[in-house]
Amino acid sequence: MIRTTAFVFATLVLGFNAAGADDGKGLKRGGNGQDVSLSGVSSGAAMAVQYAVAHSASIVGVGSIAGPGWGCADGRVSQAINDCMCGRQPLASKVDEARALAATGKIDPLASGKPRALKRAYVFHSAADGTVVEQSGAASIAFFTAFVGKAPIIDRGTPGEGSDQAGHGIVALDGPDSCRANGKETSYVRRCGAEDNAGKLFLALYGQGASYDASQRVNTIPEGDIWQFDQQRLIDDVKRGGSTIASDRLFFGMFPYHSARRENFDMAKTGYLFVPPSCRSADSGCRVHIALHGCKQDPKTFARTAGYNNWAERYKVIVVYPALQPDVPLSEEVCRMAPVQSIANNAWIEPNPNGCWDWWGYLDTGVPENRYLTQAGPQMRVIERIIAEVTRPFR
Repeated sequence: MIRTTAFVFATLVLGFNAAGADDGKGLKRGGNGQDVSLSGVSSGAAMAVQYAVAHSASIVGVGSIAGPGWGCADGRVSQAINDCMCGRQPLASKVDEARALAATGKIDPLASGKPRALKRAYVFHSAADGTVVEQSGAASIAFFTAFVGKAPIIDRGTPGEGSDQAGHGIVALDGPDSCRANGKETSYVRRCGAEDNAGKLFLALYGQGASYDASQRVNTIPEGDIWQFDQQRLIDDVKRGGSTIASDRLFFGMFPYHSARRENFDMAKTGYLFVPPSCRSADSGCRVHIALHGCKQDPKTFARTAGYNNWAERYKVIVVYPALQPDVPLSEEVCRMAPVQSIANNAWIEPNPNGCWDWWGYLDTGVPENRYLTQAGPQMRVIERIIAEVTRPFR
């Protein structure tokens, strides 16, 4: 590692990325604020949908890959695991709850019962997903159909490629993990032949009726082109605005307190960014897509291998990867364990060992119910600042 004074100065002042290459640009990219979309995997899918619903007046499209339905957990960790993930009870679309939140002003208002901007959605869910079961994908489809006003593009995988039997995660050509679940997963980015979730997702959001053409994918993305950005500064902006959060640790096994990770809303100091060559000029006006990793996923590995970057040039889209701070994950498959008892909903602490986005309210103990689904959710507010930054003129 280079440790010269000149390099340290350049890192702090000029914005060099971790690989030592000068991106010279930072997060300000002049992206098109009228063409912002999100997607995610697993808990990242849940957060992407939560954000798109809460900001439906400004988000044009959303994708859910192996994710639970909007509002499925009802603010209860027991319900999140038992029902949303493991399917131990029937699931239903929560569209009426979303409309009720809109009526109170906690999420964007709806015009004539429909969002003003959110018009396109994509859902991928494999029938063999043993972590977030297929009926969660069905709940997402029902929700989008009612909330957006038309059915999403539905992708259940391709039998010939085996992606219809993919394990939990995102399917990408550069996936380090096997297609089927085998208990040896490290990245939850799976390789299933030629199946490519990111390519199908971008086609659904941006393709305007075009057919899928695999030849339009850029096959090689230099790792140095994946830049870091200072996420801590944006987290600190939210902190200064005030935000009550639940504790995640116990002192001497008795007294709840906030770890440094929880003080940051379980988010990392650094996020990642990919800007395709045609979007690197000042104020390119390119689209912006926020891609959210899932539980147990390493943010940088996700940014490097999930496949979004390979399609960014084709669709003229800047891809931003907000990141959570990893913790010490639980190794057991939760759906193979006994059901989580409702007493867990009233625990003194709200841990998040698997590094999941807040889709059941783990930051919200002692604050208004279901804040995590609204524009007031702490992680939602950080993402809002990220979008504001990347759409700010680059000068």
